[in-house]
Amino acid sequence: MNTLLPAAVFFDAYGTLIHYPETPSPFDYMTDVMGRLGYTIPRVSLDEALKTEMGYYKAHFSSVQSETDLKQLRASGAKVYVGALSEWVDGNPELGVIEEELAAAFQTRMLPGAESAIDFVRRSGVRTGVLSNFAYMLPLVLAEVGLRKVLDPIVVSASTGYEKPDPRIFAAAAAAVDADTCDCVLIGDDLTNDVKGAQASGMPVVWLQRDGKVQQFTGSGIAIARSLDEAVQMAVGEQWRTLSACV
Repeated sequence: MNTLLPAAVFFDAYGTLIHYPETPSPFDYMTDVMGRLGYTIPRVSLDEALKTEMGYYKAHFSSVQSETDLKQLRASGAKVYVGALSEWVDGNPELGVIEEELAAAFQTRMLPGAESAIDFVRRSGVRTGVLSNFAYMLPLVLAEVGLRKVLDPIVVSASTGYEKPDPRIFAAAAAAVDADTCDCVLIGDDLTNDVKGAQASGMPVVWLQRDGKVQQFTGSGIAIARSLDEAVQMAVGEQWRTLSACV
């Protein structure tokens, strides 16, 4: 192996490459949708219906492994949502439209700098992957934002049976690229799951702290980046091996 470069750079998913929508909130979004569809429903009832749909989705999304599974879950979720509003919604509830709007309300967004950061690593000749505490459906989520084809492997806790910060999921990620943990780098935003987990496994790590937000940490020796661009330059720079205690 070329020791001048890591075997792979793994990115955490949510909070690092992608995130959920913040503005408008899903609650505001669906309130607007139901108004546009001609329904007059108290806001408190709309919010409770969405919470019911969210609970249903959360209880079932871990089994999603294909686009068909995801489509079926979204269709079922729309029925749950409309069912929770049965006092106000009857006749033709336009389930297909509501299904699409619910998906849009929770549509994952790509964080700034994600594409260029991944491209930088790939152009450096280093594999780019994802290491995430997530269900089987993460590749589908990444496909929807246009990142699936540039990230391989995608290692999720659902398939490994371990969640960060457990060192075993870091070992699984390294094994997926036929390397040792010391020869890969993780970029993540969570101090416990990403940083401390990587350190415990021996994987070099860059702690991503965007927007000038500084989380308190009493230890030392952690590489901190303020942007993905800065993080990937650390990850494939000449000093990448200094990001961990590995020798």
